[in-house]
Formats: sequence, structure tokens, C-alpha cells
Amino acid sequence: MSINEPVKKLRVPKELKRYGNGRIPAHELADITGGGKMWGVAAFWWNHMAAEAATAGISIKGVSKGYRSYEEQERMFMVRYSSKPTGRIPEVTRRWKMRKWWLRKGKAPSATPGMSNHGWAMAQDIEVPKETYDWMCNNAPRYGFYLQGPSKLRNGKPNPEFEAWHWQFCHV
Repeated sequence: MSINEPVKKLRVPKELKRYGNGRIPAHELADITGGGKMWGVAAFWWNHMAAEAATAGISIKGVSKGYRSYEEQERMFMVRYSSKPTGRIPEVTRRWKMRKWWLRKGKAPSATPGMSNHGWAMAQDIEVPKETYDWMCNNAPRYGFYLQGPSKLRNGKPNPEFEAWHWQFCHV
């Protein structure tokens, strides 16, 4: 991707930490434009951002439900990861339940259950045609949304963990 990528580490607010990842109660969640739910504060800013994008002719289309319960995170993890090496290059691994897990060929990475930004109700995955990606890079930080990591590593090689579609709320 060709423009400056806004990257920021997510900090979980204390209001959500008390519940635990993937255990956010319904009263803390709100609907977001494009489908799904996020923490109420994040949803407020997401919806304002989506409205401005629409005014600019950009449609932000969600490809996930935003919030993921712990059980949903487990199901996703088991589909994407194997308890045995998969031969995938580049190799992407996770540690979970005191074991090493390998990303399956043809699958995008996901967080270890209980570690997902979706489990904090602070992330959404979207369709990212170039015009949407460029608009998000230029505008999403004004609403508190950032990528979780850059597309390239410091050595210039592609980042195997990069997710152009994953935008997280860091404006707390």
C-alpha cells in the first residue's frame, strides 16, 4: 500500500478490562454502520467516521461483526490454526493452552483467543479496495481508528501479520 499508514497500539480502557476479553456485556455495546457492534464509545466514533466517508463517496463495508465473544474467538482460531506445522511460508505461529499453533495455508492470521482487539469490542474488519484504504489512512485517525501494525517490517520485508482490513479504536 502506498501511503502513510497510521499505526497505533490499542490500550484497553479500564471500563472494559473489568469484564475481560470476549466477555463484554450487551449493555456496553452499540450498533455500528456497516453491521456489527462495538463498545459504545468506539461505535459513536465509527458511525461518525462512516458518515463522513459516505459524504466523500467512500463506503466502509464491514466484513466482520466487530465484537467477538471469547467463544467466537475460539471457533475462529481452531479453523485458522493447526496444532502441527503446516508448511506455510511465511510461518505464523501463536501460543495457546501451553502449546504452539501454526497458521494454516490460505488463512489470514487471527489473535489467540482472549487476546483479540475484537474481544474488547474495539475493532472492525472492512473491505479495503484502494480508495477505501487510502481514505482510512488519511482520515480514520481523526476518529481514533488505526491499523495495528505496518505493512512492512523494519527490514523492508512484508509484515506477515499485517491486516489492511483491521481497524481498531485507540482514541481513549
